[in-house]
Amino acid sequence: MKTISADAAVGKIRDGETMVVPGGCANPVGFYQAFSRNVDRFKDLKVYSGLSLGGYEFLERGLGSNFRYLTWQAGSALRKIMQQDGEDKIGFIPLRLGELIKVVGDRNPIKLDTVLIQTSYPQNDGTVSLGVSVGATPHFLSQAKQVIAEFNSNMPVTGGDSKVAIKKIDFALESDLPLATYDTGECDHAEAKIVDHVLSLIPEGATVQLGIGSVPDKVLSKLDEIGDSELYSGMLSSGLKNYLEKTKNSKKVFTGELAGNTGLYDYVHENPRICMRGMDKTHDVRSLAEIAKFVSINSTIEIDLHGQCNGETVNGVQFSGVGGSLDYIEAAAMSEGGVSIMALPSTIRDGTKSRIVKAIDSPNVVTTPRYCVDYVVTEYGITRLKGKTLAERSSALTEIAHPNFRDFLSSGD
Repeated sequence: MKTISADAAVGKIRDGETMVVPGGCANPVGFYQAFSRNVDRFKDLKVYSGLSLGGYEFLERGLGSNFRYLTWQAGSALRKIMQQDGEDKIGFIPLRLGELIKVVGDRNPIKLDTVLIQTSYPQNDGTVSLGVSVGATPHFLSQAKQVIAEFNSNMPVTGGDSKVAIKKIDFALESDLPLATYDTGECDHAEAKIVDHVLSLIPEGATVQLGIGSVPDKVLSKLDEIGDSELYSGMLSSGLKNYLEKTKNSKKVFTGELAGNTGLYDYVHENPRICMRGMDKTHDVRSLAEIAKFVSINSTIEIDLHGQCNGETVNGVQFSGVGGSLDYIEAAAMSEGGVSIMALPSTIRDGTKSRIVKAIDSPNVVTTPRYCVDYVVTEYGITRLKGKTLAERSSALTEIAHPNFRDFLSSGD
């Protein structure tokens, strides 16, 4: 392994190949800045990644001319580009996260040449730590021909599957730039009610998975109210710090990604309760289903009166991705005593549109089939869809919609 400059690291990537860059909050900004400075050396590069919670700095120059970006999860910084340019510059890959390791790899449809990672500085045991972002990275490392690492002095050292042997790294650059942070925002009055409703559905002794956003984060920060609770999730946010402080025990927290503020990152550094897991574990439906009282808590953009959920698009523009919610919904359904919850505010932020709709119309898409959805929660209450007829579902969902839209939802128009 050789330490080189960021510009020299970009020079190690061959045109016409494929490169995977990190997701979550593990954005190697030093490399990204150098990539934009040197992007003219490429004419046909393909860059892949999942959800990035950073600024997508590598898209600043050359997108669509020097390289094409392909992703299975659209972050907020991509939405304007995708709305303006569609598939011309950014290709979206509909992909369930539980199947990612079967799609990306040497013998799979998407083959890798270079994988870029951001890590801690080398440790005394001959490894670096992936810190806040593990996810699919261990799988990518096993499949790539070349590994480039950005050592970041701000990256915490975490336990579990986050260790990478230095001998696996071909080239490294150094950085002291701040890590990307993720702010879930404050819960408004409606969301606070949703949090209380969700907590009422979680049984004592549950193992809980949470999506991302203000509601899941506030559920996380209050999860200590549920006796003997545990966490096993694809991503956890800043509410984790509050949970850990209030549950002074030795139970480990299992997650693939950490996304929050610097206070969270400092708190998880060498914290023995944090156990990072690769995506082959965090999204494996069969093993998750073996956990008794596995509780899945996710959200969606809209749900129709049949119970179908669109968690991806707004007016046909890719807003998010398939993600791992269906993996967790299925695991909860198969778990003994498991609970699957879809939680969402009854309207969009300004109250002008209901998020419970008559039908999910084209060009929007169905992310979660109607037969998979069980509990649905808004600020107006809780309903359970499983076992209900289509007419009963329609009535039940209308009852927890915003009062301003109930007449319309129940009408034949």
